[in-house]
Amino acid sequence: MSQTSIMEHTDKRLPADHIERVGMVGLGLMGSAIAEQVLQKGFQLSALAHRSRAAIDALIGKGATEAQSAAELAGGSDVVLICVTGTPQVRDVVFREDGLLAGAHPGLIVIDSTTADPEFADEAAAAFAEKGAVFLDAPVNRTPKEAREGRLNVLAGGDADVLHRVRPLMAAYAETVHHLGAHGSGYRAKLIHNFIAQANGAILAEAFGTAAKANLDLHEFAAVCRLSGAHSKTFDRIIPFLLEGDDSGQQFAIRNAAKDMRSYSQLAAAQSSTAVIAEAVRQLYVLATNLGHGDKYVPHIFNVLKELNGLPSGDGRSA
Repeated sequence: MSQTSIMEHTDKRLPADHIERVGMVGLGLMGSAIAEQVLQKGFQLSALAHRSRAAIDALIGKGATEAQSAAELAGGSDVVLICVTGTPQVRDVVFREDGLLAGAHPGLIVIDSTTADPEFADEAAAAFAEKGAVFLDAPVNRTPKEAREGRLNVLAGGDADVLHRVRPLMAAYAETVHHLGAHGSGYRAKLIHNFIAQANGAILAEAFGTAAKANLDLHEFAAVCRLSGAHSKTFDRIIPFLLEGDDSGQQFAIRNAAKDMRSYSQLAAAQSSTAVIAEAVRQLYVLATNLGHGDKYVPHIFNVLKELNGLPSGDGRSA
């Protein structure tokens, strides 16, 4: 299905009273940015506290309210947005004793922006349907920077009519919405996309490690790459770490990259598709995590390969 701009649907929006109360679960880098955009666009926002109080306190200061449980959040919302680390976390927030399912009510729409395992979508959709609620798997692309600007891309799976209803809400935090198909399609598309991006990052780290050992001027080599087929968005996000020590372009933890690569390999296996390259990429991120780099952002994969290749490690800047 083709890319659809949010702005193409502004003339088809339902009246504002159809979706006013929005609940937010997950106030990490991405989730807190999404929540702030929702609040800024005039929706009533309630949220669960993160492990740190900083994000929820900032939102409360701007007019949000705090729910004491996921069940309470669901019970008082028209739509609940979820943005947590992975499948175990989203499963917990949905199915625990005081979870979203416990507070689900007819008409509630639950949108999961997590990068999760595709099989979870049908399970969640069936469980919410028993309560008269509906579920969309709708992970997002881009980085926390674009999230803070309300310029994410939504990869959605689920009922097209439900997706149409929530487009005005998605317009608060997303620049485009892409309907990929039935439940699970958004999750699948996100995993495949992340494989491409994370494999690109691994290739760049390995290639620039070789370039460093060959005593190339890395700034000039990067300039050449920007003019050719070696250039990509991933390049622009992570090469600044190698050249200047700036890891802010890809604020995504290495251990999460390893998690996504595991899920992608499982997806490929379920489709009887090859995953030769994916397994090699996964092993690199697993190795980096096991060597103690798991909580660092993906650009730090350069330093992992520098160590393995016998080059001096540092903050990422080239010598």
